[in-house]
Amino acid sequence: MEYRAIEEGIQFSRARKATSYKGAIIAAVCVVAAGAFFLSGSGNSELALAQTRTAGVSCRNVRTAAQMDRRAVLGGLFGTAAFGAAKSAQALQDVQLIDDRKAKKNGFEIIYEARDLSLDQDTRDGMTQARTGLQETKKRAIGAEKKLTEAGSFVDKKYWSEGRTVLRRLVGTLRFDLAALADSKSGAAKKEAIKANKDFFEALESLDLAMYKKNVEAGQKAYQKTMAAYKATLSLY
Repeated sequence: MEYRAIEEGIQFSRARKATSYKGAIIAAVCVVAAGAFFLSGSGNSELALAQTRTAGVSCRNVRTAAQMDRRAVLGGLFGTAAFGAAKSAQALQDVQLIDDRKAKKNGFEIIYEARDLSLDQDTRDGMTQARTGLQETKKRAIGAEKKLTEAGSFVDKKYWSEGRTVLRRLVGTLRFDLAALADSKSGAAKKEAIKANKDFFEALESLDLAMYKKNVEAGQKAYQKTMAAYKATLSLY
């Protein structure tokens, strides 16, 4: 089908090119006709002027004005025709064909998969893929330790707004990742993982509350408790 579309496009381009040549020829003919008319009109005006020298002044003026009006009208028609033909010839230019088969093969249309109405919202947002690819999920959960350490350093520096911002950027993804890891287990192991996740987030909320109150001592204690709960939770996965 793609090769057929390209062949049809080439044939269409050739047809447009032939039409463009015809438009250019018509424009040239109109220009030549307009020029010949003006030249003939000039000769006729001189002959009419010689004949009317013996006539009255009023008759000569009427005849000359009539000839000038006639030349102006027909000249305008020829000029309009020439302009229209030239404009159409300019509009009918070659059609540029672009072969996108290589781009499509490399994934150019992957974006349209997000618009597939048959997919549910979890698949569109990547949540289904995150739940099935637990190696990446666990990797993100382990990488959260760096952000928690950064939040603890902000407590020591009394950078309250920066510390709370770090926690807010972290907690959404981390909550989802730990829940996905807990769902991968079953029975008593799953219940233990869910409880460990709950204890960790309670400690994390205590740390956020201490930073909200700008209490350095309470923040340091909450940070130690949060890190202990975090490491205990990761040990289950």
